[in-house]
Amino acid sequence: MTDKPATRDVVLYERSGCHLCDEVRVLMDAMLGPDAYERVDVDTDDALVLRYGFRVPVVAVDDVDRLEAPMSEAELRSLLA
Repeated sequence: MTDKPATRDVVLYERSGCHLCDEVRVLMDAMLGPDAYERVDVDTDDALVLRYGFRVPVVAVDDVDRLEAPMSEAELRSLLA
């Protein structure tokens, strides 16, 4: 039996040209590393455009939307800790 920490599926829903998305991505890169989460451009899928509209950035953990714009660095740190 190993004591591995549980892995979480973290997703950043974003769109090109979104300065808030850029800010959150920089924070997530620093907190988790750029390869530790998935980035999804909502504009590549009509269903995602309908779901997220102008709420981006949205951070989901294990398929649950947990934070959306506007979010603070403290909120993001608390979620990802």
